[in-house]
Amino acid sequence: MKNFSIFEYALEFSMNKDVENLGEIASVARQDFERHESFVCHTTTASVEYACLMIENALLLRTNRGGRVFAGFEKFSQLQPIIDRYLRIADVSESVYLFGQDDWQPPRHPNIRLINLKSDFKLSREWFVITQSSSLSCAFLAFDEAGKDSTMPEQIRYWAWKTNNPAAVGGLVNAVEGVIDWTLAA
Repeated sequence: MKNFSIFEYALEFSMNKDVENLGEIASVARQDFERHESFVCHTTTASVEYACLMIENALLLRTNRGGRVFAGFEKFSQLQPIIDRYLRIADVSESVYLFGQDDWQPPRHPNIRLINLKSDFKLSREWFVITQSSSLSCAFLAFDEAGKDSTMPEQIRYWAWKTNNPAAVGGLVNAVEGVIDWTLAA
């Protein structure tokens, strides 16, 4: 697997696009998701988790299901409290690719592929949910600038980027697929 940052790629990809800078915000709200096709902001762990939850819920509530989901959690252990949600997402999706450091083994599912990250990989400091289907194309990416040394998770420490522009989502999907070593995807 190549040492790659989906967040850096998104910023480069969107340089000439209409991406609104929301600045530093303590809480990403649903209206931010609905009002802005694409935005970037500096925010908290709770906001990153909530933004991912909004996309995960949208995946589960769509009547026209299918498509692919790519999600990264820095470490697989961070997936532990929400693994049932991802197993259900896998039930209604063509495929789900989960990225993280191998510190916990999620339950097996025929539609889930695990992509193990080394601790020095750029992706191991990023959270993301990217979904591409006929009913939902959306991406939310966050870079943890404090890293694992942070002792205060409630601090504003993430740079976050969101889009539901289908062309941008397609570019992100192609970029993520390009870094996966398909011979090692579990």
